[in-house]
Amino acid sequence: MPEEPDPSPGPSADAGAWAPGRRRFLGGAAALGGAAAFGGMGQARAAAPRGGSARPLALTHATLIAAPGTQPPLPGMTVLVRDGRIETVGRTAEVPAPPDALVVNLRGKYVIPGLIAAHVSGGRSGGAAPDDHGHGHGHGRSGVTTVAGPGSRPVDGSPALWPGAVEARDEAAARKAVRKAAADGAAFVGVHPRLSHAAYFALADEARSLHIPFGGHCPDAVPLAEASDAGQRIVEHLHALLLATSTRDEEIRRGLAAIRTARVDAPSGRYGHWLRQIRRLEWTAVRSYYPDRADRLFDRLAANGTRVAPSLAAHRCLEETEPLTPYVQGIRAHRLHLVAELHRRGVPVLACSTDADGLLEEVEQLAGAGLGAAAALRAATAGPAQALGLADEIGTVEPGRAADLVVLAADPLRDITAVRRIASVVVRGRLIAPVPGR
Repeated sequence: MPEEPDPSPGPSADAGAWAPGRRRFLGGAAALGGAAAFGGMGQARAAAPRGGSARPLALTHATLIAAPGTQPPLPGMTVLVRDGRIETVGRTAEVPAPPDALVVNLRGKYVIPGLIAAHVSGGRSGGAAPDDHGHGHGHGRSGVTTVAGPGSRPVDGSPALWPGAVEARDEAAARKAVRKAAADGAAFVGVHPRLSHAAYFALADEARSLHIPFGGHCPDAVPLAEASDAGQRIVEHLHALLLATSTRDEEIRRGLAAIRTARVDAPSGRYGHWLRQIRRLEWTAVRSYYPDRADRLFDRLAANGTRVAPSLAAHRCLEETEPLTPYVQGIRAHRLHLVAELHRRGVPVLACSTDADGLLEEVEQLAGAGLGAAAALRAATAGPAQALGLADEIGTVEPGRAADLVVLAADPLRDITAVRRIASVVVRGRLIAPVPGR
């Protein structure tokens, strides 16, 4: 039997695959639509995988990291794939390859679940399926096999910080935005920072009544504990966390309320203006951090099942244009401390990003921030799969799951940067050979 990668082309995007409102799981990258849900609020069902190889695929002699952070690595394993799904997982000596299978010897290599690039608050509805080399906006070759976004425009106050956001000036507008998102088949409602307290809780109430989850930023006007109690299942960024763990939170909240962005001419400049304004408030929060208050908050988040996506890589990218002042360095160091404390107190931490390179950097940052390699991998695999209600489809390597796999040339549990040493990727059962010269 041949022991080489399948040279046949990978799956291609079908026309209109990323139209809003369609639940779609194409080979390679996938955007979520329909009633995808965060934990306990329903369950999404992905369509059957398409584009799987006509021949079974047997990955043999691999070291399998089937569920990072919950199961130890297993050497000498075979993963048998048929019709785009994982059929069997077992020791190579005990799992015979079918006579017609493509057999790939992975001795010395490591198999992990495909990575999930989730961006909760963003307005984009997805990405593209990979091309013949598994690119899909660079996703396949970077190990990202699922791209998940809300599939609808995020909801913000007025003026919105980001172009294209829905401006909900009052409670009625917030409820209307939720109904529109649900009618369009959005996976969830994305929330942005400038939503008012009243509009936010109207949004939360409407979302509960329509059984559609919501997540993203915790608005400036809403205490993080209240957002968690209201049912927000993913909180992106650490702005709200810094505020909520400070003894000067009321003073800082008044400072946030005083920020005005209406006079910023370029709409794309409002977000940057807001970030620059909150930097000094973040530094105030760092200097007034109170560990006991933080512990109580983290226990509350854990009890509510609230996930936190720190977006460490995104923070660093946004700050690259700023002078590296002592207080910027202090804020960065404090973020790392908060991530370590979240993990220690049992708050699920997710790796979220808008692109593959950003996701890989986020995984590396989380590992270095105190999660360690195994938990950081989980934050980009089983963690987001569970948060999105798709744990029965993706996120782990076990029979019945979609055959989305990454083959690494080195052990990521020993060195997390091995996530960049990709030997090949299996996308919905199709083996994608390495791209020459990469």
